Amino acid sequence: MLRVTIDTSPLSNGNKHRGVGAYTRFLLDGLRSISNISIVESDPDIIHYPYFDLFFSTLPIFRKTNTVVTIHDLIPLVFPKKYPMGKKGFFNFFRQRIALKSVKAIITDSESSKRDIVRLLKVDPENVHVVYLAANPALKAVSNSTFQNVSNEYKLPQKYILYVGDINYNKNITQLIKALKYLPDDIHLVCVGKNFIPHSIPEWTAIEVQMALSNVQDRVRFIHSLKSDLNQDLAAFYSGSICYVQPALYEGFGLPVLEAMKCRTPVVCSHNSSLIEIGGDVVQFVDPTAESISDGVKIILNLSVAERSLRVKKAEEWAARFSWEKVARETALVYQHTAEKFK
Repeated sequence: MLRVTIDTSPLSNGNKHRGVGAYTRFLLDGLRSISNISIVESDPDIIHYPYFDLFFSTLPIFRKTNTVVTIHDLIPLVFPKKYPMGKKGFFNFFRQRIALKSVKAIITDSESSKRDIVRLLKVDPENVHVVYLAANPALKAVSNSTFQNVSNEYKLPQKYILYVGDINYNKNITQLIKALKYLPDDIHLVCVGKNFIPHSIPEWTAIEVQMALSNVQDRVRFIHSLKSDLNQDLAAFYSGSICYVQPALYEGFGLPVLEAMKCRTPVVCSHNSSLIEIGGDVVQFVDPTAESISDGVKIILNLSVAERSLRVKKAEEWAARFSWEKVARETALVYQHTAEKFK
């Protein structure tokens, strides 16, 4: 029996309601069902840190136990001008690089992120293991009546495309907003995420400026908090949309793409980074420009009922290949490999 300790700090800090918190929670649930893994709080064979912050001290330098760390992406290093580290960040980055040198195995979410880790952190590729993530298992397509109830509660527009996530530079929200200019006037955009609320950061300023430039203020709806059943409400947002759009310049994984597939919603998705891996051949790939995004949405708009049904069925089958049971099994194999290699 392999004794494993998971650093659960993402379940109680600012990451609780972000992707890192979900990853930690779902991974823990999956690992508890694996017979040769025992989750313990002390005296482990392996300790796993489920996230790695480039500019904060999240990984101890001195450790007695074989350590596995998950690095989800290196987006701040891919776009260094948009994510300046500052003096304190530079010091912490240097410290994190030192701490990483004694880590026995790195887990990451995609082959794209693995290439970044090898290239930008100078890590031996044999020490980096790709374990694809999975969508929230509670999400699934909702009934028409459920959608209508949720739609009434949130006053959703009749026809809308959907985005779920953050507003960081790499998310490319401004081009998504601009894409509305090239779509019929009755098509709206619904954006769901805790940062879709006015606040003094450059990313929000850029969103406001783009809405004004494109003259689409009355066609964009921001939802920054969910009211009742979080999973049901989010599933309803997906289920009722014309399509889900992931316009990112770069993603470490892109969970909403799989979430939309699970909810039987067509996906329009940038053809870059990990999204190429996650989208397979079941999404409508586009360039991350307003014109290309709008062209992708128009393709979905023009699908017949039969064509749309076939598309979402194929995507739902593709998404079923990704599960948290599989994430847990493949993560457990990394633990076992690490324990055997460093006895």
